[in-house]
Amino acid sequence: MSMPQSPVQWRQVKAWVFDLDGTLLDSRPDILAAASDTLVDYGHAPLPAGYQLPNLFGTAGELVRDVFVERGYPAPTDLVRLRAEFEAHYAAQNPSQARLYDGVPQWLDWARQQGVALGICTNKLERLARDGMQQLDIAEGFGAITGSDTYGVGKPSPEPLLRTLVQLGVAPQETLFFGDTHADAACAQAAGVRFAWHSVGYGDARVQALPQVLRYAGYGELLHQVGAQQPALSL
Repeated sequence: MSMPQSPVQWRQVKAWVFDLDGTLLDSRPDILAAASDTLVDYGHAPLPAGYQLPNLFGTAGELVRDVFVERGYPAPTDLVRLRAEFEAHYAAQNPSQARLYDGVPQWLDWARQQGVALGICTNKLERLARDGMQQLDIAEGFGAITGSDTYGVGKPSPEPLLRTLVQLGVAPQETLFFGDTHADAACAQAAGVRFAWHSVGYGDARVQALPQVLRYAGYGELLHQVGAQQPALSL
């Protein structure tokens, strides 16, 4: 059952914080390849073509552990090592197959022109987040980029999002958090931040049971919304 939504008053929003994978960029091919290479490191067969990852919302160690479990292999107990091996494979992919969702550059450009503060709150390592944003040429103008290692905790804990807001110098009620999974929605709810759901990302039905002020399938429709409110905007 979907949570009811109320219209977003864009003039009241001073900061936009984004999840990264499944929200601004589709990195599923890179994640899949790195998980497959990690399985091979442990003596298992690579993942089959078309494999659907069971966990695209947790930290890297949790993500790969759940692949082991789904494939029927003993789950490694050393998540630090597991995460490090996955992240090494992820970082080594050249070229990356990650791509921005349609309309992302235009949406971020609009925000920069209006003086909206921009931040990233992701469950991947901060270094990998920064590298990926540089490669895709979207890093400019972000006042805060936090990963699961920045403060030692990942979503759905509200802590990384709240600390991102401290870096940006904004209050929770002035912020809109864009994400795609229930971990993002739960993080926003616990932090007292309004949530915008990217419904074509990596989330599942669990996100629909959590509060959201906006559901969108593409950034073009968001540009249309802010364009319609443009005369009234006072950011």
